[in-house]
Amino acid sequence: MRRKYFGWEQVFEFIWRHCDREGLWDSDAETVAAKFNVTKDAAYDALSELCDRDLIQRVGERGYIVVNWRERDDRDEEDSA
Repeated sequence: MRRKYFGWEQVFEFIWRHCDREGLWDSDAETVAAKFNVTKDAAYDALSELCDRDLIQRVGERGYIVVNWRERDDRDEEDSA
């Protein structure tokens, strides 16, 4: 199995693409670990770095929110360009 490159940029892109219309991502380090084939500790470290960079914030026990979320319509237009 080919290992995907793993860094905070890739984790942020993954969260951005899999959050809901309000920017909420209802998941945790276990999801990131499974997606990128890394340890749960490495996934947690990447999520912590995203929080430190003020790109996401923790919401409750399991979940994060994208801090500077644009409306979904704006994001869809950029993806199609």
